[in-house]
Amino acid sequence: MKAYGDLTLVGKLRRLRGLAGAALAQYELAVARVSYFGWHTNLLYRIDTVPGERLMLRLAYPGWRTADDLRSEAMWLGALARDTSIPVPRVVRARAGEAVLPVSLPGVPAVWHATLMSWVPGRLLGSYLTERNLGKMGELFAELHRHGAAWRPPAGFTTRRFEHWLSRGEDNLIVGGGPAGPGGGAGMALPAQAAALVDRLHERVEAAYAAVDRADLRVIHCDLWHDNIKLHQGALHPLDFEDTVWGFRAHDIAMAMLDLMETIDDDRYPELLGAFRRGYEMHLSWPEERLEPFMVGRLLWKLNWFARRLPQRLPGAVEAHMPVFEHFERTGRLVRPPAV
Repeated sequence: MKAYGDLTLVGKLRRLRGLAGAALAQYELAVARVSYFGWHTNLLYRIDTVPGERLMLRLAYPGWRTADDLRSEAMWLGALARDTSIPVPRVVRARAGEAVLPVSLPGVPAVWHATLMSWVPGRLLGSYLTERNLGKMGELFAELHRHGAAWRPPAGFTTRRFEHWLSRGEDNLIVGGGPAGPGGGAGMALPAQAAALVDRLHERVEAAYAAVDRADLRVIHCDLWHDNIKLHQGALHPLDFEDTVWGFRAHDIAMAMLDLMETIDDDRYPELLGAFRRGYEMHLSWPEERLEPFMVGRLLWKLNWFARRLPQRLPGAVEAHMPVFEHFERTGRLVRPPAV
């Protein structure tokens, strides 16, 4: 058998399809068709059953999220389906009752984790970024935040907290002054002026996280940007809850608004942010914290990702972000980050 690393993309997909079959064999399903849907970090398949139901099978890429993370996602989805009217995906349990299945095959490296869910109808919200829909998105966030504060998770739910700009055990490779949270390490060599600015921003972002009232801590989605939401018959359907974690409302909102800022024209951002806020405040008061420091923390995370994954592109990414960082340091405001 050819080594997995020597396969073409088509060859890898052909071999990985066997994982989907191994996972589906553990469910009480009459499968009519298994269709490749996409490979966006995780591997996705559309499952059509003989009775006509459509499902989504997700094979989580090894090392991307832990089995505890994925089981925590399933726990919160179950609670949201039971306690609210939010149209979240329904997790389909395997024959033995598992929400998350470890699957492996000879010739495929590591263990993957399979989750089978109901199909989320509609189209991605990113194609419909109107004030009306951003108001609905604000309402959705508030509903999730209200539930995440009141819910008491069962045993086995993650204890991970997102309270630093690095909060998933990644090594810190860009800050020279020491670790930025769990798993920190020595900073990579950056030009002196850029390194000093990154260090100052690191301190400012960490201070913002430290200043949040710990009473605001709750279960959050942590990645609910507009293309993790579908619009169907006027209702918003959130998806992709795999980043479920304990965190703060300002952080959760800031991540979504940074993605919005990166997507739309500068003059539309204040209008859509205002619509989002009005929708949110129909259900909850707006967080006291400013969003910008948490957004800058996400940009630092992106630079750190380049240092980890594509170090050859780090210098260009740093140079492209310097005007954004300098403007934030001078004014406390964020301008549209570069596409890198």
